[in-house]
Amino acid sequence: MGPASPAAARGVSWVAPAAAAVAFAFLLLAFYGSILSYRRAVCDDARRELETRAELALMNLSEMLRTQDFAAVRAFGDACRARGYELTVRTRGGGLIFDTRPRGAGGGWVEAAAASGEYQIALSRALDEVLSPFRRTYNLFVLAALAGAAGVLVFFASFYRQRVRIRELARLEEFRRAFVADVSHEIKTPLTGLLGAAEMLAAGAPDEPARRRLLAMISWESQRLNALVQQILDLARLDQRPGTFSRVETDVADLARETLDSFRLRAEAAGVRLRLSVPEAPCVAPVDARLVSQALGNLVENALRHSRSPDVAVAVSRTDGHVQIVVEDHGVGIPPAHAARVFERFYRVDPSRAADSGGAGLGLAI
Repeated sequence: MGPASPAAARGVSWVAPAAAAVAFAFLLLAFYGSILSYRRAVCDDARRELETRAELALMNLSEMLRTQDFAAVRAFGDACRARGYELTVRTRGGGLIFDTRPRGAGGGWVEAAAASGEYQIALSRALDEVLSPFRRTYNLFVLAALAGAAGVLVFFASFYRQRVRIRELARLEEFRRAFVADVSHEIKTPLTGLLGAAEMLAAGAPDEPARRRLLAMISWESQRLNALVQQILDLARLDQRPGTFSRVETDVADLARETLDSFRLRAEAAGVRLRLSVPEAPCVAPVDARLVSQALGNLVENALRHSRSPDVAVAVSRTDGHVQIVVEDHGVGIPPAHAARVFERFYRVDPSRAADSGGAGLGLAI
């Protein structure tokens, strides 16, 4: 075959740069689109965080605004600013009451608002501050892209991890908001009972029996509130240090016996028979005795409260080198549609009956 013609040579020399230019333009568009997507994700994550903080701030400011304690509002605003958040308080009509944002400040803001009664508040952060991690990621990407294709791969791997992290943070933020709402709802019920009884006592009970009933109500609601707070603290400790237990060689049969003994009087009062079955040989295993006892106690307490069973049986056994504890009752049972959700926090199969018996839906979650 003879040598290529000059025209053919010119065509080949034009195709290669054009292909490179198209590939470069595609990479630029992909890069620009990824940066915009990441920027939006960062701003959305910051806005979700501000929405949660604004709701919590409104809870703290409600009493101050109701009593028009603006000195306390200012102190709260100064505390927010020290943490990097600007606080704005307005009336429902839009009148400005308090604002920590600097006047004449340029640049944009990421803001979230919450309203209650005749007031609305807003928390905001400067867009430059929110996007500072984004700019660092952008600079790192440019340096990596200059190094070649390997740099591009590193960026996209890092970008994917960041997106996964942002999605995880969004999921955790959603869970935190739901958790705060559930806790607020659960705490509000006993607090309402306490405040009502206290106000009636302060106004003067009509007679001694009524006074005793109010004091009994205060005692019951205080115990209920204290139990709820202790359960929330237990969950917080388990969330902070998952998997870290104080394991000690313990006879699980003795542990089950002691736990069940603590429920004997309660079971007799409810007309429920407690039965314990343990092997003759010790069932020793390395466990955190406090947590195992608490978990077993929660199961037994649930059976006593909610199952309507005439008896509750606890069996301890050793199989294939493992110790097993089974708690069994013969009550109303759990409908199949609810079985997969009973370990969710604050989830109750029958909310009205569980609330009447003092349950908050945290025992199985713990």
